[in-house]
Amino acid sequence: MAAGGESGTDPKAQFAIVLDDQVISAPRSLAVITDGRPQITGGFTEQTAKTLSDQLRFGALPISFEIQSEQQISATLGGEQLRMGLLAGLIGLLLVVVYSLFQYRALGFVTIASLVVAGILTYLAIAILGWTENYRLSLAGVAGIIVAIGQTADSFIVYFERIRDELREGRGLVSAVENGWKRAKRTVLASKAVNLLAALVLYFVAVGNVRGFAFTLGLTAIADLIVVFMFTHPTLQLLARTRFFGEGHPLSGLDPKRLGAVPLYRGAGRVRTPEDRPAAVRAKNAGAAAEAERRMTIAERRLAEKQEQLAGSSKTAAKENK
Repeated sequence: MAAGGESGTDPKAQFAIVLDDQVISAPRSLAVITDGRPQITGGFTEQTAKTLSDQLRFGALPISFEIQSEQQISATLGGEQLRMGLLAGLIGLLLVVVYSLFQYRALGFVTIASLVVAGILTYLAIAILGWTENYRLSLAGVAGIIVAIGQTADSFIVYFERIRDELREGRGLVSAVENGWKRAKRTVLASKAVNLLAALVLYFVAVGNVRGFAFTLGLTAIADLIVVFMFTHPTLQLLARTRFFGEGHPLSGLDPKRLGAVPLYRGAGRVRTPEDRPAAVRAKNAGAAAEAERRMTIAERRLAEKQEQLAGSSKTAAKENK
């Protein structure tokens, strides 16, 4: 059909163009449109014709668009950004590996193996979600995985340092692994709970690509927990019973001498005294004792004073008996 202006006699041939519940034009159809180029004719001025044209082209916008800037990008931009993101992730992973080997020597290979297992679990989870839920890894998701490398390594570092603290106290490696795990487990759980909470809040509050970042961050946190509990700790339990790690080889990263440990027993009938401990350990214990004393209540202080008096009286009586 062809559209005309205000002329025409058939009321059935008239139609209206409505925008926001307002009629902006009501032309009449005068003939069949054969070339796909209808026209609206009538008593228009230049301004009213331009306004009607803009309304038909852009909806409620009263003006037409003008090009302010123009930029041409390659169709492979996404692939290039993905490659750069993966390169950044590999660099970060390499730095973590170098630091682990430098700081923990052979023990650093446990960190590397744990990171590999965590990466495999994350990849399998993303692949399964891709098959079942049509999930696609975005650039923001790659960024979340890169950030998670450092957070995953933090869990292992906390665990290793707890074991080293136990070795400095003079314990054997087997008991140091068990006691260190009890202390590190609470810290790791608290850290990952914070990461998961932040990922959940970010996922439900944010929009767009940021949700992909939050999703992979939470996914890697779950994978980290599984690896620490199901792989890292059992691996250290096995290594603690080997000669290389159990006897504290200098390259194992768990050498008691390098860590400044003092044996619990120094010989027949001689046990370790506080003065036998390294200066750093003594300073740390002294600071902890001072802090505990500062936080004591009045009743606790009086009880401690009575105990000291009783201990002093016992020592005096023992000397008099001699």
